[in-house]
Amino acid sequence: MLRVLLFFAGALASTFEDAQRLPFKGYCAKAPQAQQSGFPEAPPAHILQEAKLQLSGIQLVFRHGARDLSSDKPCFKPMRQAFKNCSVQTLVSFTGLSPSEPLPLVREVLDAYPLREVQLPGSGYTSGLSGCGLGVLLDAAIPQTKALAAEVRRYFPRLPAMPSRNTTRLYSTGKLRTEATLFLMQRELFGDTPGVRLFSRPVTSDPWDLNQHCPRAGLARHARHYKSGPNLITRRFPDFARRWKQASGTDFQPSFKDCLLVATCSGQHTLHLPQLLQPGSPLFKEALRVSLKMYQEHYMRDPEALHLLAAPVLIELEHFMIMQATQGSPLLAMWATHDTTILVFLAALGVWDGQWPPYTDTVVLEVYKESNSTSLSNESYFRFLHHGVPVVFPWCETQEKEIRSDLIPGLCNVKAFLPPWITPYRNMQRLRDACARTAPAGLDAEFLHEDHLASQDGFVESWSRNSFVMYALYALSCGVFMCLGYCWRELRELNRWNSQFCSAQLETLLSS
Repeated sequence: MLRVLLFFAGALASTFEDAQRLPFKGYCAKAPQAQQSGFPEAPPAHILQEAKLQLSGIQLVFRHGARDLSSDKPCFKPMRQAFKNCSVQTLVSFTGLSPSEPLPLVREVLDAYPLREVQLPGSGYTSGLSGCGLGVLLDAAIPQTKALAAEVRRYFPRLPAMPSRNTTRLYSTGKLRTEATLFLMQRELFGDTPGVRLFSRPVTSDPWDLNQHCPRAGLARHARHYKSGPNLITRRFPDFARRWKQASGTDFQPSFKDCLLVATCSGQHTLHLPQLLQPGSPLFKEALRVSLKMYQEHYMRDPEALHLLAAPVLIELEHFMIMQATQGSPLLAMWATHDTTILVFLAALGVWDGQWPPYTDTVVLEVYKESNSTSLSNESYFRFLHHGVPVVFPWCETQEKEIRSDLIPGLCNVKAFLPPWITPYRNMQRLRDACARTAPAGLDAEFLHEDHLASQDGFVESWSRNSFVMYALYALSCGVFMCLGYCWRELRELNRWNSQFCSAQLETLLSS
């Protein structure tokens, strides 16, 4: 057993090291090649017929398209860009107007970058820099979203009926960039139909934006909050820290990857990088590698926090998966979210490869039910696909008919979607109790609350350990949970709450 767990730990560390060799690979997601290569092929009709299965629904969890900077802290000096190429936001008026009609309002943000004000940042001093604002979709998001919608349409013939706005559920976080992406998606799929319902939650409490109330998880949520001190970078990467400061005039932070990536993806039309930081240069590559390594360590250091943050999202996905399996509705569910949300739930499942989710990164959940209406088993199945490839969950129960898994790789029973370390949180009270606990001392040491970001310039040193030891500890814990997953049938008998608190639909599935 120990040998297996150590092997798993080594495999995880090796995967993360592979990601560091090509940090932020494919991040710009150029349309349409990136969307085509990152989306799975729908199972052919003859394969479904041979497996005696019917595709009863799909769910898409996807990141928005290309955006401008999420923070306006200067990555290098001087830095006075003001993005203008963000006309996509003017398309999202939610008025039902035809694209050929004049737009009633065109939005432009005045003093869009308060942290770059020369005097008293955020105090009302007029910087004169107007533009898109922060985290707004750029025009490049339009072809990216259209290409993603084209890939979704390829699935429609495999569904029992053509999805329409009445059989599709749309969800977005309350951010303009996700709402705009989802708006463009539904317009490409269904046209400008009036009365389309878009579900959302308040940004400050939305688990799809990692903002749910959970003190145990601390503030370790968003990449933009990560503040590693210059002493830490200097100590761990002394030569890099020196060369970065010479080239940029600033002390490096992992969040500076956003400046490098946004400038690269936008062709430096607005944001110009210093000469020594041009894309492909040695210092540029090393900066991305150091940034990714630090973020890997940050997100993997506290597995319990990951599980608590990801649980509401995973449980909601399971809920709609069960609806698709038992009721055949909705045929299509789309969730527009962010890179860190996708990263967190992949890491919580133990299937994150260490690479940062690029623009329009998509997770596809396929839900199948048996096509033989006279079948007594009435089993339902799912596939979890990322980068167009089926992801195999080690805790998934072995199916009676192995031929189905051979025909459709990655097929797993709907009952086994959640890993054993997430299933207790189906009981909302258990989740609340776990979240209510105090976070470990020092967990938030390197984070500044978003409300204070504009008024604080200091950095505090982040937690640091040997990266392999950290990966190994996390992998060992995941390995234990995965081993428990193989004994899931026995564990279900011990966990009486599992059936007591599940929804009526879930109880029906579990009892089948």
